[in-house]
Amino acid sequence: QKPTSVTHSVVGNFTHEDELNLVVAKCTRVEIHLLTPQGLQAMMDVPIYGRIATMELVRPPFEKKPMLFILTERNMFCVLSYDAAKGELITRAMGDLTDRVGRPSECGPIGAVDPECRMYGLHLYDGLFKVIPMDQTGQLREAFSVRLEELQVFDVKFLAGTPKPTIAVLYQDTKEGRHIKTYEVCLKDKDFNPGPWAQNDVESGSRFLIAVPAPLGGVVVVGEKVIA
Repeated sequence: QKPTSVTHSVVGNFTHEDELNLVVAKCTRVEIHLLTPQGLQAMMDVPIYGRIATMELVRPPFEKKPMLFILTERNMFCVLSYDAAKGELITRAMGDLTDRVGRPSECGPIGAVDPECRMYGLHLYDGLFKVIPMDQTGQLREAFSVRLEELQVFDVKFLAGTPKPTIAVLYQDTKEGRHIKTYEVCLKDKDFNPGPWAQNDVESGSRFLIAVPAPLGGVVVVGEKVIA
């Protein structure tokens, strides 16, 4: 029996630059729908080997259509694109991001994509942030890990409109207070630099961040009772 509960969804011009698609993840499957004047039209329903933890659309500068980045709960990832001529998905990249050492994050794998398409970022293990650089065509470069001071991380998002790739980290300290800290990702040094801002003492039930597009930038913090 196919899963029915929706775990993730993204909207974009995935199948054609002039078409708008709704891409839905249902646990271990991905459904691709086309938006038509009559409503949603189902196009594809494909299985994914693993439970989907993160799903994002990313369009590198030299690509006409976005690609689909998928990360599973077992730290496997793939990058898919759509071949309109053949009407099928193409695997552009895939791999295993599992490390031999490290304690898996209690909140599960978290994946994010830089809005300027300079890198993918993943929080898979406590105290580590994995970076997968990419070029303007979407080709991936060698991944590396950066030490992250914050151990109990709830969410990570890339900020929009920043000169260098910059992440916002929602975390909890040892006294159960929740805060946000930002870091610039330095590809040359493979390390973090201090970010442009921080926000202490957000709502204690805060669990998610939503990146705000440029030119505003920043993040929206989603808590149990407050959205800020």
